[in-house]
Amino acid sequence: MKLKVASVQMVSRNGDYRGNVARAEGYIKAAAAGGAKLILLPEVALIGYEFADGLWEMGEPLQGRTYRWMKALSERHGVFIGTCILEVQGDDFYDTFILTGPDRDDFWSHRKVEPASYEAYFFRGGGISPSVFATPIGRIGISICFDSSKTHTLANLIAGKPELLLITYSCPELPWYILPVDRKNWVEVFDETPERFSQLLSVPIVSSNKTGPFRSAVPGVPLLRADANFVGRSSIIDRNGKRLSSLLQEEGVLMEEVELGSVSDAEKSLAALPQGRWFLPYSLKIKMLMEFSYRTGMMRYNLSGKRKAAARKTARTSPDVFLS
Repeated sequence: MKLKVASVQMVSRNGDYRGNVARAEGYIKAAAAGGAKLILLPEVALIGYEFADGLWEMGEPLQGRTYRWMKALSERHGVFIGTCILEVQGDDFYDTFILTGPDRDDFWSHRKVEPASYEAYFFRGGGISPSVFATPIGRIGISICFDSSKTHTLANLIAGKPELLLITYSCPELPWYILPVDRKNWVEVFDETPERFSQLLSVPIVSSNKTGPFRSAVPGVPLLRADANFVGRSSIIDRNGKRLSSLLQEEGVLMEEVELGSVSDAEKSLAALPQGRWFLPYSLKIKMLMEFSYRTGMMRYNLSGKRKAAARKTARTSPDVFLS
């Protein structure tokens, strides 16, 4: 089966929900007009990305304002649309991928397994859960940003036997205070990730990342900032691991027709996985930094009364958005 897919690479401004919605909607309409049936936006495309408590103000219920906006566009244009929201449930926040389709019951969701690095200060992981959806256009797998670096994510995907994989990112370059050799390793591994997944899964890959500036404080380190740029480099890979199209750091939409694939030999694919926690070959320093910030972030998150109060307030007052 062939399917025309689209990857959106866009600027996502912190806290500018309405502006981000307007930009994303323009790209979705362009992709739909070009014949795309599945359109992928970057991770948390509509709320920005920064390590600050103000992020909690952008939270929403699973079927809140972003779901309603996406669902209306899916129905209007006859397309499937995916991105992540900052989901609020009870006292907690989650980074949750949602996929909407044109029929009334077309809705699927998957929570990010683990927060990446300093994200752990602001939301919790959903743990291992089904990451492949049986949809009318095929079995769609999802990996959210840094989840792609972990062996357990790939093993879970192999077990789900997807026919197409979506990787949605909000991935910036590493900041100035990281050694150049590690910053180079970070970008190189990121750029190679879709091909690595395609080679092991034998399915096409659609990856979508942000572009533009990344501006954020560093949690727990007063006066230190992690300002950089998003990596960009969104791409579409065929089921044989060939890169069909890609962007560097410009905004835009990639569109390609791909042949759906399948995990031809799950046992063989699982046997090819590396031992241990890490699937992608990041440098030791990067792994140590990511693990340290993840562990300290979890402790702060679990102890934070401010987070609990913000979750309750956000659940009560989550704003609506005008649907054009």
